[in-house]
Amino acid sequence: MPALELGDQVTVGSNAVLYAGAKIGHSTLVADLASVRENVEIGNECIVGRGVTVENHVKIGNRVKIQSNSYITAYTELEDFVFIAPCVTTTNDNFMGRTEERFDKIKGATVKKGARVGGASIILPGITIAEETFVAAGALVTKDTEPETVVKGLPAKFLKQVDKRELL
Repeated sequence: MPALELGDQVTVGSNAVLYAGAKIGHSTLVADLASVRENVEIGNECIVGRGVTVENHVKIGNRVKIQSNSYITAYTELEDFVFIAPCVTTTNDNFMGRTEERFDKIKGATVKKGARVGGASIILPGITIAEETFVAAGALVTKDTEPETVVKGLPAKFLKQVDKRELL
């Protein structure tokens, strides 16, 4: 297992756990009680909030903000400028069975550049949140989204286009 790699000016809060094999870019904050597993890449100028769990085999871009108590499951990708509000949960296993075959089908979410996911939302396995999508708080995302849209509800459905003034 490779050593833990920390970029310049990384701040690690009290009782955070960083595993060997993780790479954390410069000027990133990993707050109190956060956990970052092995085989994780976190970009530059990110915030991993208090109590956040980032499981193994996750890739996080630059300037990503993951707020308190969110769960980023294995095999998830968060591209640049993504915002994850508090208590968001990503999932990666549609089967929850006990057979070995399920491991071939594990797939985390992909959250594209500039997307924002509201508090307490849940993203199901293999879902892609498109660029600049806004997922309203409490949504259950069961299918891929279209770029620059607002989705909300259980399950999440199209509400409207994102206001052009809100785009990166």
